Formats: sequence, structure tokens, C-alpha cells
Amino acid sequence: MAKQISEFSWEKRLLVISYKKQDDQIFIKTKKFISDNKCGIDDRNLEIIFFEKFENKEFETPDFIKNKYGIWLIGYDGISKDYTSDDKIFLRLFNLIDSMPMRKDEMVNDKC
Repeated sequence: MAKQISEFSWEKRLLVISYKKQDDQIFIKTKKFISDNKCGIDDRNLEIIFFEKFENKEFETPDFIKNKYGIWLIGYDGISKDYTSDDKIFLRLFNLIDSMPMRKDEMVNDKC
């Protein structure tokens, strides 16, 4: 049975990526961002979930994705903090997360 992404609430921040196919720029740029920023992603407690053609084998498709492609940042509280239909979110992602109140407490133990 597919899980809900809400199971991550108060445990992980989520980066949800919805794309058509693996040669889409949004998918390629996300994979590059992950490989280039592994420590920063881990340090910010960020879980990344991909939905290809609105589907994921592990998770039910959230309502906000239905028929929409792009990248969403979901906070600990389960609320969308940012959305973009392209890869521009990567230019501001870490700064946005670092400005969040709960992140300020976490930054005392920065590992990167």
C-alpha cells in the first residue's frame, strides 16, 4: 500500500519533484543538484521524492501535484514553502531553508 508524504511531517523537509520523463531538464537538473550538494541536503534534513508522470511506487500522489509538473519544498509542518515549474528553486533553496525558524536551531550543529 502506498504511503502518504505526510508521514514525514515534523521529521523531514521534502523536495517533491514532478516530471514527465527522465530526459526532462527538471529531472536532469535535480539529479545534478543532488550529486553536487549531498552534504547540504543531508544537513538540512531534506528528503527528495520523485513523481514520474504523477506516479511514485512508494507514495500516493499528493493533491498539489495532480496534473502539475515542477518542484515543491515542503516544510516540517507539511505545508508547501516554495514551488517552481523549472530548476530556479535550486538558486534559493538552501537560503530559504536556512531562514526557517526551526532550521536556525539546527544550524548550531552544521556539518558542511
